Amino acid sequence: MGRVILVTGGARSGKSCFAEQLIAGLGQEIAYIATARAFDAEMEDRIAKHRVQRPASWQTHETPTNPSQVVAAEGNRVDGLLLDCLTVMITNRILSHAIDWDRPPIAQLGEIETDILGEINTLLKAAANSRADLVAVTNEVGYGIVPISPLSRFFRDCAGRVNQRMAAAADDVYLVVSGIPMQIKGAGSR
Repeated sequence: MGRVILVTGGARSGKSCFAEQLIAGLGQEIAYIATARAFDAEMEDRIAKHRVQRPASWQTHETPTNPSQVVAAEGNRVDGLLLDCLTVMITNRILSHAIDWDRPPIAQLGEIETDILGEINTLLKAAANSRADLVAVTNEVGYGIVPISPLSRFFRDCAGRVNQRMAAAADDVYLVVSGIPMQIKGAGSR
């Protein structure tokens, strides 16, 4: 069984770079699980920059909503799996549901969150059945003010619950602040 390592932090904190350094030390065969979609020129540029900074030998799997499928398929074939990122996957799954975000029905919000947490549970089960280590990147979204829109509040709350679930299951958790990683769970934490 491989280890689960969670890397969290704010936007542009250096999470992805640190996660890439971690995964590079795990072996030669790396599967990179990309969840981003290029909806506009800015996102195309972000994706292109991420591609340039990782080794060409890594196998990239573009999986916007179901990273668990790649973990299940590749976890016993590769040395390491890098999932970047959970919060983008959460956004993709939220936006795949038809809902009135001006007046979202509480029951429908519950169904969407159940769907997302179901994918997280499937991901963790696949990781537990894998020999490869999984490094998962996520954004810490709980440090700011309470968002004004229902969609933003739901995203923040759902991402917070996903992060709690992932951190509870992880062997190691790192918080990256201003490019500095701090281990907050695991053998090296204080």
